[in-house]
Amino acid sequence: MKNRSYIVHLAGVIAMVFWGMSFVWSTQVYQNLNPTATIFLRLVVATVFFTAILFTFRLNEKVKKEHLGLFALAAMFEPFLYFIFEGYGLKNTSPVIGSAIIAMIPLVTPIAARIFLKERLTPMNIVGFIVSFVGVIVMLLNKDLEFTASPKGILFLSGAVLVAVGYSIALIKLTKLYKPLTITWVQNIIGMLYFAPMVLVMERFEPSNFANVVGYIVPLVCLGVFCSAVAYALWAFAFSKLGASRANVYSNLIPVFTAIFSYLLAIEEMTAFKIIGILVVVIGLVLSQLKTKKAATE
Repeated sequence: MKNRSYIVHLAGVIAMVFWGMSFVWSTQVYQNLNPTATIFLRLVVATVFFTAILFTFRLNEKVKKEHLGLFALAAMFEPFLYFIFEGYGLKNTSPVIGSAIIAMIPLVTPIAARIFLKERLTPMNIVGFIVSFVGVIVMLLNKDLEFTASPKGILFLSGAVLVAVGYSIALIKLTKLYKPLTITWVQNIIGMLYFAPMVLVMERFEPSNFANVVGYIVPLVCLGVFCSAVAYALWAFAFSKLGASRANVYSNLIPVFTAIFSYLLAIEEMTAFKIIGILVVVIGLVLSQLKTKKAATE
């Protein structure tokens, strides 16, 4: 079956394609809805899709009552707080810059793991963090060396990174109890409960918005099905076969795909600073992941 190992790698790449495109689809939906309503409806679509898949193929697991508190905590981190920070961050900045900042999650995670889980922080982790941080700064500059991104947007996206790191720490216990698909399914349901009150208070739906099928409905369904459901399923498959260190390398591709899609869809220009910044971010992430892989085998 070794000749079919490419399927695992292909699954990882496709997941990154969808997640890279999610920044573009989110930007399109935000022209009609606030981030809270977008995220809520995205979770609804993903939950319906996941429920159909899990029960059709009998992949569902029974969740014990004593674990609901742990699920609630994890769901508070993600999808609730993470999507709020990411959503309002993207609303105040561009898809490429947003994906570049979010791409620092796998770099910051080892630092949190060193603090909370006493895991080893290698010199290459530190080098990779510094290199990628420099790359993000470069992407935020224009030809006059002035920042092109909104400080508000950067602040929200930085919050998303920190929340995602917190979620990754909380997720460790859940992964020892349930399958990844079950964890995501339950978190989506709890996440909808978190978002529902906010949507009722903050969002005002207008009939005219629902008529904008191409600009609103289609990207929203794509976010729910491809990004919150299919991409995670593919990622879970690649993760289970490659392990955390090898699989995390694929997340380096997210800002690359976002930049390509934004350029092809004429949403955002591909400047020299963005190209250089993307390359530096990816180099920093790869340096960190390559060292992590080596350390994992020792």
